[in-house]
Amino acid sequence: MHYLRSISLWLLNHPQYVLGLFGLLALLLFWSKKKWRRKRPYLPWLLVLTFVAYVFVFIRYYDRLDLFRPVLRNNTAETLAETSLADDRNFCFGIDVSQYQGNINWDEVLLTKHPLRFVVARATMGRNGHDSQFSRNWQEIDRCGFKRGAYHYYRPSENSAEQAAHFIANVRLNKGDLPPVLDVEHMSIFGPANLRKGVQNWLRIVEQHYHCKPIVYTGRFFYERYLKGSIDGYPLWIASYGPHHKVSHISWFMYQFSEKMVVHGIESYVDGNFFKGEITKLRNFGL
Repeated sequence: MHYLRSISLWLLNHPQYVLGLFGLLALLLFWSKKKWRRKRPYLPWLLVLTFVAYVFVFIRYYDRLDLFRPVLRNNTAETLAETSLADDRNFCFGIDVSQYQGNINWDEVLLTKHPLRFVVARATMGRNGHDSQFSRNWQEIDRCGFKRGAYHYYRPSENSAEQAAHFIANVRLNKGDLPPVLDVEHMSIFGPANLRKGVQNWLRIVEQHYHCKPIVYTGRFFYERYLKGSIDGYPLWIASYGPHHKVSHISWFMYQFSEKMVVHGIESYVDGNFFKGEITKLRNFGL
């Protein structure tokens, strides 16, 4: 049953291959009509009915109707009110995950009613830390078809060049992925000037390697007090829980508005984020 469900989800998430298969079967029937026309005249109708059934299930699936929803491991009511803004095409909704979310059931995440478009996973911490769930999350995010990104948790009292090298050694970004992300949340024991210098050095090294400007994630108050003016030109991912108009005075690309989202397939709370722009802009953003 597990394999059947996985195959069904894959077919629903890769319609281009299914439609291509239907096209090949139609051509095959056309070229071999002399062999089946008398003994099996029902074959074209069977193909058409199968195609209609697939389209019907596909539409129902992407409408997220409960008729097609299996029993979920965490069937808690999802926190959907916050993501209603994503329906106006001004934002794309996404989440960020780490080992703190445990072993995520990504097949159930696919069944979420949230308009989920992208997922960012923690990869590394400091100069030698590894997120224990990154490898699995990274593969599963790609399998599920979400726009994906990876982030590094910055330890301000450790060498920034070593931290950049550690991230580069553990994260391979492909075409279509989000830019690398630097998570900066704490002050250095050596003071604000040292923090800014280290952050700039990490960004410079990582940008040179991936040929893409990294995103900087930080809290609103931390940004305004310590980082403002030192990371100009880099996409900003700002955290400030509440309505997005709270950060209307800051030029942000991504906005973390909640740390208590409920998403099917994830047993604990997860962060909710907006990307500023519609889906086409998100798809073209990054590598």
